[in-house]
Amino acid sequence: MAGSRALVDIVYDGGCEFCRRALAVMRWLAHREIFWLHDASDRAALTERFPMLARADLDDAMFAIDADAGLTRGFFAFRRLIWESPWLYPLLLVFYCPGVSILGPAIYAWVARHRRRLGCAGGACDVVRPGSLGRR
Repeated sequence: MAGSRALVDIVYDGGCEFCRRALAVMRWLAHREIFWLHDASDRAALTERFPMLARADLDDAMFAIDADAGLTRGFFAFRRLIWESPWLYPLLLVFYCPGVSILGPAIYAWVARHRRRLGCAGGACDVVRPGSLGRR
């Protein structure tokens, strides 16, 4: 279990209201600061601090970086946060059910692709990828 200070760095889409709210809920449920947030849009600063993210798909998923588990992405990054607070331990029952390691990443990817419809206001989550022709 973590000490009194946050031990996990989270790289996420800081321009996404849905992402900010989801992480705020996790922090609130944990009853303490369990992670440091880093906006993925500042790539130069990120790759300087976290060189392993130089080629990461920062537009598609959040990343968790910590000394114990190393680098985790998407669903597994979210699941990593649960270990940082006893208040979140009940979620372990859901996040470690049989089959969740297979279904979880697919569900996470679907939510990430549809986050605008799930509450990301102002067009901040409109990420146009090469070859997508603007489709979401």
